[in-house]
Amino acid sequence: MDKPVVKKTEDLRDRPEYWANIVASLDEAHYKALDLVTTCPPGLALDLPAGSGRLSWWLHRKGFQVTAGDIETEFFRNPEIPTVTTDLDGIFPLEDNQFDYAFCIDGPEHAENLYHTFREFARVLKPGGRMIVSYPNYSNLESRLRMIFYGVLEPVEERHQPLRNASEALTWDNENTCFQSGDVTEVQKYNGHINRQPYALLRMAMEHAGFRINRITSEKVKTGQLFLLPLYWLILLFTRIRGEKGARKYWLREANSYEVLMGGNDLILIATLEK
Repeated sequence: MDKPVVKKTEDLRDRPEYWANIVASLDEAHYKALDLVTTCPPGLALDLPAGSGRLSWWLHRKGFQVTAGDIETEFFRNPEIPTVTTDLDGIFPLEDNQFDYAFCIDGPEHAENLYHTFREFARVLKPGGRMIVSYPNYSNLESRLRMIFYGVLEPVEERHQPLRNASEALTWDNENTCFQSGDVTEVQKYNGHINRQPYALLRMAMEHAGFRINRITSEKVKTGQLFLLPLYWLILLFTRIRGEKGARKYWLREANSYEVLMGGNDLILIATLEK
């Protein structure tokens, strides 16, 4: 009697459907990020935040030597790829000048201090290293109109209870909003969409850390915005009228480009570390 064919986990992870119910919201961003480095030579790559590990796995299969970081690494599904528990707001537990590439896919919106976060990415990247960042497109036409009518770029997120991985041995102190256990104190931390910066402010944080933006793109054109094309043309006319002054003071040519204004849910930036 023939033995049943058992498919290896490795084979399953090569299939898009394996990850479909895990990271569906990141589909386009992951595909776009991988496409952007298709012609690049493999090297040492940091994937942070890595989540369940789909992008890490794809990079691994392309020959990259991947280190995956996340604030909660227990959800990572690739045991052959090393992981480090890493907080975007903390000091990365990694060596200086360690990586050729860094991927921060839908990460900046979860960081409390983007200037610190990008300084840490700059520290662990080699000079000339490349960084690929994806971030909710808070600068497209839909977001700009939402800001006018709602006063915020996304729905507000109410105060949450402690993170899921908090130790059950710790007790919650409502007065001081932190965990208490003897002499050990762990401050409550919430990592939702707490940082909702438009393109220009995200670029400022990256440039102050030593990055130069090489390219701006999006995971897709948002077809639901096509009826707003007359507004896009009006903004384009304004951008041209402002000319060099607007380009220098507000980065209008990039902030008001078709890729940004008509782009989808995510902006994707490719940058080089210049320091």
